[in-house]
Amino acid sequence: MKLFLSFLFLVIPPSAHHAAAQEVTTEDRQTESKEYSPPAIDVNKVNSTPWVEEGKTHQDVYQLTAKGQYATIPPRTDEYDHLSTFCYSSVPLSIYMFWSSASMKMDLPSNNYQVYIGPNVTSVSSLAQASESAWFYSQLPWRSKEFKLSPFEDVCIGVQTMEEYTITLQWKYVNYMMVVVTLSGMALFWMAPTLCRNTFFHYTTGISLGLLMSVVLLTYLAQRRFKQSLFSWVGVAYSFSVYLMTRTWFNIKEYMTEQYIHLLVGYVLVAGIISFAVVYRMGPPSNPRTINLIQWAMQAVSLVMVVMSSYHQPASLLLSLTMITWAAIPASLKSGVNTQIRKRFFKPQVKLLSEDEYNTQAHAETKKALEQLKNFCRSPDSKPWKTVTRLRSPGRFAEFIEGSPHLTEAEVMEYSHWDYNTDDEDGHDDDIYTDEEEADEDASDDNMD
Repeated sequence: MKLFLSFLFLVIPPSAHHAAAQEVTTEDRQTESKEYSPPAIDVNKVNSTPWVEEGKTHQDVYQLTAKGQYATIPPRTDEYDHLSTFCYSSVPLSIYMFWSSASMKMDLPSNNYQVYIGPNVTSVSSLAQASESAWFYSQLPWRSKEFKLSPFEDVCIGVQTMEEYTITLQWKYVNYMMVVVTLSGMALFWMAPTLCRNTFFHYTTGISLGLLMSVVLLTYLAQRRFKQSLFSWVGVAYSFSVYLMTRTWFNIKEYMTEQYIHLLVGYVLVAGIISFAVVYRMGPPSNPRTINLIQWAMQAVSLVMVVMSSYHQPASLLLSLTMITWAAIPASLKSGVNTQIRKRFFKPQVKLLSEDEYNTQAHAETKKALEQLKNFCRSPDSKPWKTVTRLRSPGRFAEFIEGSPHLTEAEVMEYSHWDYNTDDEDGHDDDIYTDEEEADEDASDDNMD
């Protein structure tokens, strides 16, 4: 057996041994590379970097510049709140980004956090230090975990908490909600003169205000009932009413659960019925000045909607001013300019009728008009007896209603004779004279006589 193996080793050339060894080495390397491949790098994850501003170095600052970038903050082990700052760099103003928007969304299960927003890191740190040193710090009811940002402004957001959370930069080139708000504002501006006089719109607006501002309206009724000044306890009641209204609005998702949905439905029904009764009792406004005030208020709200529907403030302000200017131009002037433009640039193609087409159309329209006249005279609305007393030939009128022609044979013969004589005279007298020439012609005819 040993002799056989020695023989094979001698017979096989050295190159074959080398190739086999290379294949084994290559397979081993591939196996090792698969087993020890380095972990993938997440390009969207941002790490904190030291931030130098106004000669002071700030720690735990994250720079988010592109869509989808995020930062993950680990939980604190010392059980103390820690401030982390997230900054966004603005982009240049552009009309093509009229409806663009940016936001930072925080993924944090609990509500144990504080948020500070400022134009730079220094201002955020100052706000955090001021809140810690203040003896009273109030929490607003409209706290949110999504922070709206202007794409055209530098902004920094500071989050202070001890829990783990993730914050992500979201960027929309076209925010469709902003598009809807802009178009709705423009439509409301132009339709305000019609909507303020519409009864259905009056009832729906009154019921909606009753549903949204029921607590404020109850406070107003209490003020009128007890005849109290605004600077008395009524002012505190108004503030508390606004607080409850805003807290309910910004936490509406929590009240739409199975635990509170029956209460929400009951509130909508009761407040809607009461609001409808009040609006029905008062009735729609009829005073022209009241209607004008409602129209101007609706147009003011629509202008605010247009201005606030875009972060591109110069463009949105220009759009609002354009709407106001166009509405201030008199309708007669706009109508005249529109007419001139149509005449110059959009001239209608007028088709002239031939003589045969003119005669055919005249005959058809005359026949149609005579039939309509007969039908009207036969109806009770025409008051035939009163009409007969005013006619010179009542018998002929009665024959016309019964179906006789509107012209007699004598009138047809007289018209035919006049038409024949007119054509004959026109054939012999084609010249056109002035008044003096006609007078001279008549004088020469008299002298010849």
